Amino acid sequence: MRVANNIYDTANQLERDLRELEAFQNLQKAHRAILDNQEANELFNEFRQQTQTYQEKQMRGEELSDQDISQIQELSMKVTQNELIRQLMQSEELVSQTINDINKIITRPLVELYENDPQ
Repeated sequence: MRVANNIYDTANQLERDLRELEAFQNLQKAHRAILDNQEANELFNEFRQQTQTYQEKQMRGEELSDQDISQIQELSMKVTQNELIRQLMQSEELVSQTINDINKIITRPLVELYENDPQ
């Protein structure tokens, strides 16, 4: 079971390393800036709530109404015009890209296993 322990140790170290990344620290600063700005915070929370609601509708197989689409487009425009939220989203994208890259690396053994699976 030593190998499994090493894997979890490695995962925990990876988590600590992620927190130390400049991109993650920038994300934390951007998040704090939104929390400190009432207008940006309210707009960001509304956007997150609306997005979640629409995603849940889609997962249930419900069609989005024209009004739903119009509301999310209008809200998206407001969000992208807010500098603090735009900075947060850019920072989040950089962190997400790093996590995606790491995910590709750690899942490579599975991908290779199934790619080499004789049919």
